[in-house]
Amino acid sequence: MPKHAVLSRLFVLLTIPVLAVALPILPSRAGGWEMVFSDEFNGDALDRNKWATRYLYQNETMDHFTDESQRYRDSQVTVAGGVLNLRAEKKPGADLFESGLIRSHRTFYYGYYEARVFLPSGKGVFPAFWLEADYDQDGKFWHPPEIDIFEYVINGTTDKPNMLHSSSTPPGLPQPFTFVDPSFRTDFRIMVGKDDLNRDWHVAGFVWTPDTISLFWDGRRIYTRKYEWQRKDGQLGPPAHIDLNFAVGGTKWAGKNGVDDAAFPQDFKVDYVRVCQFTESSRGSRQCGDSKFTPDPAEFGYAAAINDMPKPSFTKNTLINGRRPEVGEITAADLSTGIEVSIALKLPEGYPTDKTLLVAAVDKNTGTTAASASRKLDERAFTVRPDGSSSVGVSLPAIRRPGSYRLEARLTADVSDEKGKRYSSAAPLECDTPIAQPLKSRSCQLATFEVR
Repeated sequence: MPKHAVLSRLFVLLTIPVLAVALPILPSRAGGWEMVFSDEFNGDALDRNKWATRYLYQNETMDHFTDESQRYRDSQVTVAGGVLNLRAEKKPGADLFESGLIRSHRTFYYGYYEARVFLPSGKGVFPAFWLEADYDQDGKFWHPPEIDIFEYVINGTTDKPNMLHSSSTPPGLPQPFTFVDPSFRTDFRIMVGKDDLNRDWHVAGFVWTPDTISLFWDGRRIYTRKYEWQRKDGQLGPPAHIDLNFAVGGTKWAGKNGVDDAAFPQDFKVDYVRVCQFTESSRGSRQCGDSKFTPDPAEFGYAAAINDMPKPSFTKNTLINGRRPEVGEITAADLSTGIEVSIALKLPEGYPTDKTLLVAAVDKNTGTTAASASRKLDERAFTVRPDGSSSVGVSLPAIRRPGSYRLEARLTADVSDEKGKRYSSAAPLECDTPIAQPLKSRSCQLATFEVR
């Protein structure tokens, strides 16, 4: 999106006939859509193993862009009755609004993205459903690329309740549209509905392929255009995560004519979020889940070498002094001369071994580090276990204080920012260990153990 890059726009909407441009008939593809991610919001709280509640920036704590009038707070993200609710409100005596955001831990390349939403009303509202570049292999983030599936802005003049903005930020020249519904204005990237869009539930659908993007609204195709997910340097960008957020104001767009405080609180409601990727295997289906609005995979299927960026995976069977920590206690005497940790780690094929492995035993009650160690992740670091899996051995200092501990690990890389300044960055990982945690993270919890 990002909100710091939103440009001020001023236009008078004219009723201009727009002709639909038909796509050439594509050859039928075998296979179909395979569900790879979904949240139906059927619980009583947000699933934090699927979602974070802040942006990726500032060490994943960023709670607003530029001069927006809200700050994202966990209290504004609720789940009840099968619906996610992002509420924007101004608390008594406050100058800023509090609102909600969710960001998927999972990342993706390509696929069909669908969310059923109920949009808010009131001057100054700015909810959005979008795809944002996540970390690259070294833990750096890039912008662009980015795709705004939709941004819904009411500012009292140029953006009205019957309009929906949808665009993307590739570098280079504008990419041509190959299909345009009469409701869509290509000059301002806005869909104009006959009625206000915040009166009922709607289904937003989006197909992202290696070279095109297509927006659907309640099953109706709004546009298809050429698009490639690239960084500024023309290389393939990192995989995308999903953002659903409810911003308020901002002087360049949603708040250019002020915010109607009296219209709040307002809610941005989400019934479900689903992601399906195309497969030519027997796992493919005509529909994405039970959605009756799913685009036909025979027309919108695609060929792609990857569906996500391969990541190192910390797996089960971490050993502490030769024992699995979940089997019996580990006493202080056991660890009096140090801690020998054998960590099961799977690297993707061709993954660069220029990372540093950091391991720490963290006190679960205080969050303090009781012991830590590091080693370069080169070929000499790996040993092969009898079962054929690979492991990395690390020696930690002794822990003599009884208590409950959590063993954590991360991989770091030395990288440079755009100005050439060097810094250490945590690489994205997959955490396939016995501990419930987000599958994708920059730090994995390997095991817990008690020292008595």
